[in-house]
Amino acid sequence: MINRKLFCLGLIGLVFSFSGCKTPVKTNLGHNSTLIPAAASEEQIVKLAANVAPSPRQLSWQEMEFTAFFHFTVNTFTDREWGEGTENESVFNPTNLDARQWVKTAKDAGIKLVILTCKHHDGFCLWPSKFTEHSVKNSPYKNGKGDVVKEVAEACKELGMKFGVYVSPWDRHDKSYGDSPAYNLHFENQLTELLSNYGDIAEVWFDGACGEGANGKKQVYDWKSYYSIIRKLQPNAVIAVMGPDIRWVGTESGYGRETEWSVVPASAQSVEDISANSQQKAGDGAFVPAGDMQVPDLGSRSVISTAKGLVWYPSEVDVSIRPGWFYHATEDLQVKSPETLLDIYFSSVGRNSLLLLNIPPDRRGLLHENDVRNLTLFRKAVDDIFATNYLSGAKISSDSQLGKQKAELCIDNEIKTWWAAAADKSTATLDLQLAGTKTFNVLMLQENIQIGQRIEQFVLEGWINGTWQKLTEGTTVGYKRLIRFNTVTTDKVRLRILKSRLNPTLSSFGLYLNLPEVKITPQTAAFTDKIEVSMATNDPNASVYYTLDGSEPDSKSLLYSNPITLEKQTNVKAVAIRKDGVQGFVRSSIFSKSKYGISLKNAPDPKYMGGGPLGLVDGIKGGFSCADGRWTGFNGTDMEAIIDLKENVSMKNISVGLLQDTKSWIFFPSKVEVFLSYDGITYTSVGFEDIAAASENKSAERKDVNITFCAREARFVKVVAHNFGRIPQWHDGRGEPAWLMADEITFE
Repeated sequence: MINRKLFCLGLIGLVFSFSGCKTPVKTNLGHNSTLIPAAASEEQIVKLAANVAPSPRQLSWQEMEFTAFFHFTVNTFTDREWGEGTENESVFNPTNLDARQWVKTAKDAGIKLVILTCKHHDGFCLWPSKFTEHSVKNSPYKNGKGDVVKEVAEACKELGMKFGVYVSPWDRHDKSYGDSPAYNLHFENQLTELLSNYGDIAEVWFDGACGEGANGKKQVYDWKSYYSIIRKLQPNAVIAVMGPDIRWVGTESGYGRETEWSVVPASAQSVEDISANSQQKAGDGAFVPAGDMQVPDLGSRSVISTAKGLVWYPSEVDVSIRPGWFYHATEDLQVKSPETLLDIYFSSVGRNSLLLLNIPPDRRGLLHENDVRNLTLFRKAVDDIFATNYLSGAKISSDSQLGKQKAELCIDNEIKTWWAAAADKSTATLDLQLAGTKTFNVLMLQENIQIGQRIEQFVLEGWINGTWQKLTEGTTVGYKRLIRFNTVTTDKVRLRILKSRLNPTLSSFGLYLNLPEVKITPQTAAFTDKIEVSMATNDPNASVYYTLDGSEPDSKSLLYSNPITLEKQTNVKAVAIRKDGVQGFVRSSIFSKSKYGISLKNAPDPKYMGGGPLGLVDGIKGGFSCADGRWTGFNGTDMEAIIDLKENVSMKNISVGLLQDTKSWIFFPSKVEVFLSYDGITYTSVGFEDIAAASENKSAERKDVNITFCAREARFVKVVAHNFGRIPQWHDGRGEPAWLMADEITFE
């Protein structure tokens, strides 16, 4: 959605409006920026950094944890990701739009705010704007009387949800775009409409796309005026991610940095503006973030040691539940699984970021059933994991405390209270005697970020077999840190904070038990005679239930006790269920029988074995995901397979299944060749196909390359798929070896 190619060249040098607030004594909120004196020592800089804290609007935003995008416009109906701006308004015609269904689905998933793409790059407005004809007022939807923005805003108000707006400054429809003064006025007018007519707006979301206008010039956005309008009309709204309050994490994968600092360098002029303006009143300060906000390290000691100033600028992680940002029917089977969504949650919310998940409505104007189902299962998983904090009832002590900020306050299930170490301490130890022996494998920590982010390194230890053993460790904590580790059973733990910027704080500390997992061995495989399959769970209080007909297993299914032997193609599904009724994610493995033999010249990557070499000829095709267990993957090498048909067979066509997903560094091979042989020694070429290289990131694509030739007999078939080679320059992974994914090879 954010295209780095189209960032305005002058964007890094833009002056962003920024607001902070004077510290209210009662709430103990700190300043969200600071200047660094020229002669400051590292110790002084660290002290300054430790006291930079979020503004009230930033704190309120962070506490939501989980928000949603609704990408919906003409692209939904043209099957595009980016519109041209030339679409006829008549294409926009949802048949059963139900904004309440969107918002309720989001609320049920634990989402606190939804953001609607009120205007994307195509310029089509989901509200009847007075400043363009390219809007819903000229569409068939409700005979031109519809207002999607109003419907979503009203649904949010009814259901107690916060509402935000995405409005693209880039407009491929409006003819004034590129005439900077004229278009800036046009955009300000539209922004004013959105912020004046739809009640409270909690977030305004801008991206950095900036193409050429009809006059061949790039638009120069007047960001300061845009921000001024927002601060005037919606003073409580945060501005993201081309804005002063919230920054983009740097990828659209859903995964944040393991070390994520909310305090980052800012230019000296920025901080001077903040000190002179924003700290005195809400509204019109300015700052320029210093450097590249996408690098792995944004705020460590080595980074801030050369800064001129520091600012609180927290991270937002955005990702779509589907490969694309807008709805495409071809992606109905590519919705992220509940397990993937849970992993993303741990790797975003659990890494001091806020998660912004896109859920695109379909052409009916509804969230698709597959999206709703996976969101529902994801939410249940989160609720099950965090239902019981095993530190509840524990006796806790610390080696120091600040005044009345005693250790008990970090395990009282109250986010507004906290423990703090003594003022002169930058390390600390918290000892906990649990209320009996407990089993757990998830750690949750939260700092009191109202007074700053401080913890730099920590380790969790458990008392195991008469000694302290490391269970897990980490670096930054910030608003929230979640870490999964190997399951342990003990009655005593301790948290050691090894390094901190000033005295550390904790507002919450928890230990939880993840969902029980089941493992099927082998994960998936093809066989020629029979195969033995075993199952196991990592949870001593769980049992494994399975089915052999592809149906969903539950506690009434077959109870696993011993390995099973399969002699025909079988879809094995298994689930682990604990005694308390909590169940894990269903695992599925397809075991297929093949009558052929096969050998590979180059070994596939261990992560993508595709059921072993026989998986290439077992009659089961892979889907649109390389993680479905069917694809055989080669990183930087060719696939050269020799298939033994066991007897001479007459054939005239050989088909090879291939996958391309450039966002995952997977490219179609440059060429596929086929050779035939009677004896397995001498091979004759019967055809090849050259495949055009991808030119941009697209949704996952599966294709069958067919090599057709005059009918011939052969016992052995050699298929060579030539790896794409090095990833091209337009790609983020430029210069790295490409992945080649192959699956079913068939003969006709």
